[in-house]
Amino acid sequence: MHSLNTASRAAFDLGPRRLMFWAILGLAALLGGCATNTMTGRMQASLVSEASVSSQSMSQYSAMVGEYDKKQKILTSGPLKERVDTITNRLISQAVLYRPESAAWDWQINVIDEPKTVNAFAMPGGLMGFYSGLAEQLGATDDEIAQVMGHEIGHALAGHGAEKQSVRMIGELSAILVAGVTATSGRDFQNKHQTLSLGALAFIAMPNSRTAETESDRIGIELAARAGYRPEAAVSLWTKMAAKSSGARGSFLATHPSPDNRIRYLSDLQPPMLRLYNLSFEAAPKEASTFDWLRGPKSQRPKPDPSKAIALYSPQWFAFESGLTELKGSNVPVFLIKQGTLKELHANQRWRDLAVSVMDIDHQFDLAYFYLSEAARGLGFVEASKVYASKALETGKDDSRSCAKHMVLNCGAFEPAKLALN
Repeated sequence: MHSLNTASRAAFDLGPRRLMFWAILGLAALLGGCATNTMTGRMQASLVSEASVSSQSMSQYSAMVGEYDKKQKILTSGPLKERVDTITNRLISQAVLYRPESAAWDWQINVIDEPKTVNAFAMPGGLMGFYSGLAEQLGATDDEIAQVMGHEIGHALAGHGAEKQSVRMIGELSAILVAGVTATSGRDFQNKHQTLSLGALAFIAMPNSRTAETESDRIGIELAARAGYRPEAAVSLWTKMAAKSSGARGSFLATHPSPDNRIRYLSDLQPPMLRLYNLSFEAAPKEASTFDWLRGPKSQRPKPDPSKAIALYSPQWFAFESGLTELKGSNVPVFLIKQGTLKELHANQRWRDLAVSVMDIDHQFDLAYFYLSEAARGLGFVEASKVYASKALETGKDDSRSCAKHMVLNCGAFEPAKLALN
């Protein structure tokens, strides 16, 4: 940030025209510094790449682990180490199905022997820590530990580390721009910049933190359910956390803000998560062995198919899987703007993202149903694919809903006459 401050003061000294130039560049950066996160479906600040943040995190993580190791506080064996490693491995095996590229991360978990510390953390790139006090003071079950580590892995999967740094940069850049445009002198610039920076951090950081926590709760409970850990443990975990938070050093709740409705939110998720738990447990019992993501050779790691990336459960996604999605909107401008993106997602077989994008646009069009049919087929929802193919043909009978009759759209691979229904 020092270089930003120095450059901004230089711009101030060079006059109003330079300030306007900086303001335009800054505005462009702010407008372009967001992207849709395919894991959460939410627009996130993305001025900083995940690769850059992961690289920084590795240095910080290594230094921190090194300090604990010097104090002989890193558990390398024993029942707790074995429990945490086993649980984390099962969660990672599910995490990579949502973000296949995370299979290449340097997944690590260190168990820190701090009996009075009730905490856990995750850094970008899959670097995690678990304090022994969390298990000892809470009497945490395996299911509850899975909720904690699932929550932490959720932060990494959702790119919250890169988002946090990007939000800070946007807040700082905004403060520089406003101070530079309104200041009457160099000293006035410094005073305004300092005041605006503090205000930006207070205004921007807090809501993002709440959003990130809710997203991680949401991802964590699903990872745990798919890995064969009972979803009701999310509620019992946070009940225990709340009871212990007042007296525990390094409390998990101190670094993971818990709004009043957190337990209610997790309770509301119980029915669909229990369904995922039952399906996953039947397919792969908890005792089943999995690849050792923490110690196994990278060259032997499973390589999830990016075209098969799965989506977080939602009523909307469940309807899509079941062939029940109905496109009812008439969003011609948005569909036109997004047609290039949709075509690219289809060509690259990014089926999850294609389905989510089409449902978000909600444009009743034969090409849109074709994309849903292709996405469903690619993800293995055969019956749903047939339903959407049929809807594509039926919708195309209306000239106003037909891609072939449209004067602007490129229908790409969609040829109704050759659309297979079997």
